[in-house]
Amino acid sequence: MKKWSHNLLKKKIDIITDEALKNHVFSACSIGLSINNQNEKEEYIFNYGCVGEESGSSPVDDRTFFDLASLTKPLVTSLSLLSLLEEGKLHTEDKLSNFFDVHSPDKSKISIFHLLTHSSGLPAHRPYFLRLLNVPQSQRMENAVNWILSENLSFQPGTKNLYSDLGFILLGRIIEKISGESLDRYWSKKILYPLGLDKFLFFANKQFERIPSFAATGTCEWSNRKLSGIVHDDNCRALGGVAGHAGIFGTTRAILALCDYIVIQFRGDKQHPSYLLGRKQKILSTKYGNWIFGFDTPTPGGSSSGKYFSNQSIGHLGFTGTSFWIDIQRGITIVLLTNRVFCGESLVPIKVFRPLLHDTIMKAIIEKSG
Repeated sequence: MKKWSHNLLKKKIDIITDEALKNHVFSACSIGLSINNQNEKEEYIFNYGCVGEESGSSPVDDRTFFDLASLTKPLVTSLSLLSLLEEGKLHTEDKLSNFFDVHSPDKSKISIFHLLTHSSGLPAHRPYFLRLLNVPQSQRMENAVNWILSENLSFQPGTKNLYSDLGFILLGRIIEKISGESLDRYWSKKILYPLGLDKFLFFANKQFERIPSFAATGTCEWSNRKLSGIVHDDNCRALGGVAGHAGIFGTTRAILALCDYIVIQFRGDKQHPSYLLGRKQKILSTKYGNWIFGFDTPTPGGSSSGKYFSNQSIGHLGFTGTSFWIDIQRGITIVLLTNRVFCGESLVPIKVFRPLLHDTIMKAIIEKSG
């Protein structure tokens, strides 16, 4: 094995990240790397930029919290569903009609499996917040669910894939109905607390004894509030900051820790008290297209994970410029947290940066092992 040069890797990451900051891809960036195999455990975090662009903004450090956006889907909703599966309170074959009043025959065919694999036929997104703002807060989730159930399907369930926020809003509500608790409370109690991560991953509705450092993501168009510690996603914000598709904040170290736990669970080295991920058939049998139980997998020839992650990899992207990728075969996790929406809505710059970063890191690891 070649000698590992952490400093050389940092220099390579510095070059591409400094260029991204110069080109206003984001103003804040935190990159985490974990190598967790049977022979070694290493962890590195590289921080860049400031939490905002205004004069006097604090530099990003290991304690900076980022709006994780759609990382909520796999890390909150999927893991919470695994816990309910373990308790025997839910099955992936269960239909929407088990939980809601469904009046159309096509939607009665939609199952938990379809929602988790984005194969339900539900639309990708709707700007429900425009209507929710005129609804009392206590009634907003119920209204949103009814609106989703009234949408026309884009295709028959189980015939195609279409990434859908709406499907995961429904899943979040299903978790609440089955557990009898709010989504944020159930997730924190069942998934985070046993791992000691409940203070480092949370929904935006949380009240803080001491105000953490947040990477700003812009300004709310309908309240004119600075989005710092306030969720960027309009629908989630209108729903009170807690939903199955978006809403959580966290640090790079916390995401690395949660992803590391997924790695050692898949290896069978350790199990979470709330679910047995090591029982692979529970999660791997739910794959449809690129999706496995709410987790994305690399797209051959065009993945944001680059070209070096194995086909035994899972991950997810977040609209705010966040992502994680876990190569379960190698025990490697790369976390990228940014506030790219703070610098504009175009997705092109972050789409270029993500695979470049992953390839830079993975190539260095592969060369080390050569």
